[in-house]
Amino acid sequence: MSALAAPFTFANGSTIKNRYMLAALTNLQSGADGVLSDDEYHWLTRRAEGGFGLTMTCATSVQHRGVGFPGQLGAHEDLHLEGLSRLAAGIKAHGSHAVVQLHHGGMRAMGSYCDDVPMCPSDDESTGSKAMTVEEVEGFIED
Repeated sequence: MSALAAPFTFANGSTIKNRYMLAALTNLQSGADGVLSDDEYHWLTRRAEGGFGLTMTCATSVQHRGVGFPGQLGAHEDLHLEGLSRLAAGIKAHGSHAVVQLHHGGMRAMGSYCDDVPMCPSDDESTGSKAMTVEEVEGFIED
């Protein structure tokens, strides 16, 4: 058996059936509100069905003001839970581990999607982004 087809155990004890892992791929298929679409669900579960030991989602926004692109999957509001749970179950049904890539657009966050001035570690005149305050960092962690 080749090393790629052999199971792999992570340090936390979790084991995947093989070492084929689908990297996060941005496909812009979610709804404008970040809700998982049927197209994105089917695309990812088909990868799991195809034999990947680990299937990772696209970059998934973790805060409304951090949405980085249209059609980005969301994980920052209760309305996202049903789709994310469905996706995890669909991937796991094919023996693949489901992983979400957590993402915040920072200074590249889409102004039209986030209602606020994009934020990042320091002011950035070229993008109009502002430095986060300590309170904003703490709020982000809390979110």
